[in-house]
Amino acid sequence: MKKVIAIASRLCTGCSICALTCSIYWCDEFNLEKGFVQVKRYDHEGLFNITFSSGCRYCLRCAEACPSGALRVVETPEQVKIT
Repeated sequence: MKKVIAIASRLCTGCSICALTCSIYWCDEFNLEKGFVQVKRYDHEGLFNITFSSGCRYCLRCAEACPSGALRVVETPEQVKIT
């Protein structure tokens, strides 16, 4: 089974723990601008959007740290190659 990150933006509270976890793990500092995860707030809708930059290494630490369940680690079947 392959582990991937499932995103449920509607559960996001905007705490940015995912982004801070990413930045401290990969850049050795708490800096929201340096991690590979971004949390953007949409004020009119009262919602947050979670995106990943192309530099994301899929280490899953952001999902493991998420307290709201907006990011979760899930297992999916490996793709089967048909030859």
